Amino acid sequence: MNILSMSGFIPEHICDTVRFTQYSGERNIASYCGYASDFISQVMGDKNIDGAVYPKSCDSSRIIGSYLDTCGKFLHQINVPAGTGPEAVLFFAEEIKRYQTQIEKHYHTTINNIEDRIALLNRRNRKICDLYDNLDTLAYLEYIENIHRNLKRPLCEQDMGDSLRRVHGTGKRVFVTGSFLSGIEIAGIIEDRGLKIVGDNLPESGRLCSLPETKVTGDMYCNISENIMGRRLSPTQDHFNRILEADIQEIKRKEIKGVIMVIQKYCEPYEYLYSIYKDRLEAQNIPVLKISLLHSEDVQKANLQIEAFADII
Repeated sequence: MNILSMSGFIPEHICDTVRFTQYSGERNIASYCGYASDFISQVMGDKNIDGAVYPKSCDSSRIIGSYLDTCGKFLHQINVPAGTGPEAVLFFAEEIKRYQTQIEKHYHTTINNIEDRIALLNRRNRKICDLYDNLDTLAYLEYIENIHRNLKRPLCEQDMGDSLRRVHGTGKRVFVTGSFLSGIEIAGIIEDRGLKIVGDNLPESGRLCSLPETKVTGDMYCNISENIMGRRLSPTQDHFNRILEADIQEIKRKEIKGVIMVIQKYCEPYEYLYSIYKDRLEAQNIPVLKISLLHSEDVQKANLQIEAFADII
């Protein structure tokens, strides 16, 4: 079983998957989210991948199955509710059960270690949060590379570790937000321009730390659902102003001088969110830079944008 997963909505509590980060294989989809397009390309082109699981959340993710329908691999789409209340939690708990059932049926296996996986995830997430709370003393590129590297491993082999290099240099303090940071090299470009990333709202980092632990008593499927739906969510599932308010609190607390939003080209939810971000933050004299990526590893064009941004904050 070697399933490629896309999005933080996929419950790691059920079974191991390989988290999609970036892919540079053949692309055949124009005018479409580059992240979703590259995910599709890897599922179709990577012989080591025998399945794919992805959410039904944004417009791009809704039609992934249409592109993959004839690939001959295990495919499963998880329906994500457009809300966070009690009804949404119950609905998503049933989706998690359905996901488990389909895994067991296709791979002829029985999943009976969910409680153990919850304990491992809680431990891993606490470690990520410990590192996140100390971003002032870490090289952010190494921190986020470490997370991405571990998300591709089986849960029992993931080790966030204590060996990340400590740095004591200073720089203009910035906050990074957006979707999954597939163009990870951007973090290095930002740091090379004398900027210091001290916070983020990314699904693999700061967003995860907004609710890191899954409860171990009661209905475990509802607990998993509450854990995922209770985090800071993406603009496909949460109100724009609620996302912004949570970010502003952290931005003020950490004395951020500028915000960098990294999004996928053709991603309408984040484009809408950016317009609100820009108006609200610039009204408080906090400049905002938007970087749009056409594909998951398309980062070099961001060089000049970040260099100019560093000069004005």
